[in-house]
Amino acid sequence: MQRSAVIETFKTFSRQDIKEFGLFLQSPFFNTNQSVIKLFGQIRKLYPQFDEKQTDIKVLFQKAFGKIEFDDSFLRMTVFRLLESSKEFLTIKNLQRNTLLKETLLLDELSSRELNNLLKKSINELDKKIDKLNIKTADTYLAKYRLEYFKNELKARDTKMITYKDTLDEDLMLEQKSLNTYFFISSMKFFQYFLNQKNFVVKAEGYPDFMNSILDFLNHRSDYLSDPVLRVYYNLVQMLSSKEDKYFFELRNIIFENKDDIDYNEKYNLITILRNYAQLKYSEGNGEFKKYMIDILDFSIKHNILTPVHNGKYINEMRIMNIVWAGIQLKEPERVEEFLKKFSHRIEPEKKQYVLAYGEACVEFEKGNFSNALVKLSGTGPIKNAFYKAAIKQLTLMIYYEQKLFVPAAEASDAFAHFIRTDKLLPEMYISKTSTFINFYNRLIKLNDSPVKNKYEISGLISELSFTSFTWLIDKANEFDNSLKKDSGQRRL
Repeated sequence: MQRSAVIETFKTFSRQDIKEFGLFLQSPFFNTNQSVIKLFGQIRKLYPQFDEKQTDIKVLFQKAFGKIEFDDSFLRMTVFRLLESSKEFLTIKNLQRNTLLKETLLLDELSSRELNNLLKKSINELDKKIDKLNIKTADTYLAKYRLEYFKNELKARDTKMITYKDTLDEDLMLEQKSLNTYFFISSMKFFQYFLNQKNFVVKAEGYPDFMNSILDFLNHRSDYLSDPVLRVYYNLVQMLSSKEDKYFFELRNIIFENKDDIDYNEKYNLITILRNYAQLKYSEGNGEFKKYMIDILDFSIKHNILTPVHNGKYINEMRIMNIVWAGIQLKEPERVEEFLKKFSHRIEPEKKQYVLAYGEACVEFEKGNFSNALVKLSGTGPIKNAFYKAAIKQLTLMIYYEQKLFVPAAEASDAFAHFIRTDKLLPEMYISKTSTFINFYNRLIKLNDSPVKNKYEISGLISELSFTSFTWLIDKANEFDNSLKKDSGQRRL
């Protein structure tokens, strides 16, 4: 397991990381174990593919340590030390990126050593740096709070006595406000995550502690909402809790303005939730939100906001599914086709086969090439994602119906229903909606396969479907109803 963890860690390294980690291991301050250096020297030769046969423990041992007898416990300890060194290295890399955290840690160390002059200088330098930042996240305000804390601590060390004639220092209040802002942004981020899950993924009762109290406080304190990041999360929480569309449109304007006062992660998160909200509104029957959903996804593609991490290597397969689904809903298969060709290299290799197979099958289905769509689905390979398993089964049902293969359609429907009932990874809301789809689908194929066509049953089905967002089922039910009316008219003639 340790070997696997080491290899998985090194797979995330850039060539520069590999080079720097080699230097890191050779520094006596961080490592004095020569066996660790030898083992890494062998492993780095396998970068970036890390062929499975070459990473076998006995092969690694022989190539790293020569002809000495294989010692499993020694190798395990060396691998463990290499893993611990890699974790230390990653911690340092993180600190190099997160300079605010690094500099507040320095303030803490300078304070503990009572290096007051150097502490004062470092506080002033960090204060200027924070003031120049365009984007102020929760972590920025945490750093500001820590800065103000040490600034006030320095003042407290002054031997001059404070008397009742003195006024409360502004820095003391700034320390509190910085801490409050950090708390509000962090709390709002959690609230919006909770509400997003509650609205779109799982059923949950109640609300987090203090949510309404914080919202009420912020409603009366516009000075806090002048912060762009806090304003985004405030509007997100209001939108998800009240379901008022005015918050959606305000957030939509914020994301389309694409200003540099909120960072990439906030934009990615905002796009995800706005898309979810637009899809919910569309599924509730508000057709305008389909266009809004498409616009949001188009914006994310245009500005390359497709991965949770800025400049991430791979696009999440669920984001790809959402883009495919949106393009198909808009009846623009060429848009989906172009997207898949352009970004296929950014699908994780182990997921690429089934992600592309599903996307390409959707394109063929929308073009009316049902046999081709079925061929595409036959090439999915092993599927690791439960949502893709479900989506592929659902698309298969739709293809069978279009081909009028009602017997295999009924069998596939039973298998799909069993999968939905027994899978442990699909959320309750998804299961409920998919089960409803299956029930309507079964009624539709029974009507098609029945020798006696009951116009009252199809009218009832159409009426019930009108309250859903199952556009394909609605279209098929209406087609069936029209064919009945046509047949009835011909018989009268």
